[in-house]
Amino acid sequence: MRTARAGIVVISLLVVVAAITVPSARAQRRTSTERSVRPAVGQKISAPLMTEIYRRRGEAKARGIEPGPTAVHIDRHGRAYVDVRAQVTRPLQKKIAALGGRVVSTSATYDSIVAWMPLLTLERLATDTSVRAIQPGH
Repeated sequence: MRTARAGIVVISLLVVVAAITVPSARAQRRTSTERSVRPAVGQKISAPLMTEIYRRRGEAKARGIEPGPTAVHIDRHGRAYVDVRAQVTRPLQKKIAALGGRVVSTSATYDSIVAWMPLLTLERLATDTSVRAIQPGH
């Protein structure tokens, strides 16, 4: 009798572990798959920013993006607070301004330009060859 109970307990534990592990593994696989399918320009933009871009375009549901907060600060004008990782140059700062952004600070030491950028212009900014990455600002 004890052996049967122990077997039931072990099986129950395995079911619980599988119920927790499988959904998180699927979500992780979906995120890495989406990133590998995205064009090179989109890969320069962090996943939380891409999530907000998809939401702004109305594509979130079709892409299977769950509702909920991201680490992205968005102002009332639809601009995201971002950290653009690139060599700090005057032409890049002008491009940010031309795309409707407002530079908050720069650091040549850390190759960083912190700015408020319209969400829907981030992909155009990412096409600049000097831009290595765009991530949420802190």
